[in-house]
Amino acid sequence: MLKEFVNIGFIQTVVEGEVAWPPHNYQMTPESEERVWAELKKGFIDLMNGYEKPQIIVIPELSVPHGYERDLRRLANSASTIVIAGIDFFIDGKDVYNRATVIIPNNWPSPTPSRYCSHFYFGKTFYSNEEESIFGGWANLVPQPDIYILSAGEFGNIGIAICSDFFDIERFVVYKGRIHHLIIISHNKDTDSYYFLAEAIARLVYCNVVICNTGEYGDSIAFSPARDPFRRIIYRHKGKGLFSSQVVSLPVNSFDNEQISGVKNVLFKSRPPGYSKKKF
Repeated sequence: MLKEFVNIGFIQTVVEGEVAWPPHNYQMTPESEERVWAELKKGFIDLMNGYEKPQIIVIPELSVPHGYERDLRRLANSASTIVIAGIDFFIDGKDVYNRATVIIPNNWPSPTPSRYCSHFYFGKTFYSNEEESIFGGWANLVPQPDIYILSAGEFGNIGIAICSDFFDIERFVVYKGRIHHLIIISHNKDTDSYYFLAEAIARLVYCNVVICNTGEYGDSIAFSPARDPFRRIIYRHKGKGLFSSQVVSLPVNSFDNEQISGVKNVLFKSRPPGYSKKKF
């Protein structure tokens, strides 16, 4: 039985690209590492002391410095929340990877803190022009084309992607009919394009769309294909250079019923042409 809502926690960290990765320095500087880790800890404290506690916390692309992943797992275990977080560039010789981690505490979704957790990595398939210019011609930006769907049990099925993979049409063909929520973590300047794409994908794939962008550029978004226009933007945090933490609720059970039946109701827009609910 699906829950009526899932609570998603945003931690919009401020990682300034020119400061964190100056020319010829391809790992985050120590000063940026200390700042972003302080923001991550503050974000967890803010989210877990609020009235509505999140079942899932999302953290932007490239936000977690190397050496802090174990500490992040401890925070996830203590908060008993799934964490989807972008990690600093991983460099192996001349191979460069842009990856994120998914952390799942053993007791989740129970609010009881966990001692252990499971975790795995997923990566970016299509790198941005900015990444290609940063690494010049000396490095090999390794594409990681695997497409993941997370089964979050009573909170629905979740698609995940990093930044420019949000433009990958083939990914949406896979996701259509299979997910309730699409979560994108990003370090993206073109915030307006992502906003308009969020609405388009919410309608075409027929899912809730969450974008957690870096606070350097802002404009994190939670969007749902609700029938009433004023219900569609559940959350949008605009503004440059702003740290923020926020919990939002996305529909699950009522939305799943609409995905299955296709019968018009007062809550959501009609299903897109050719849509059919597929078994996970």
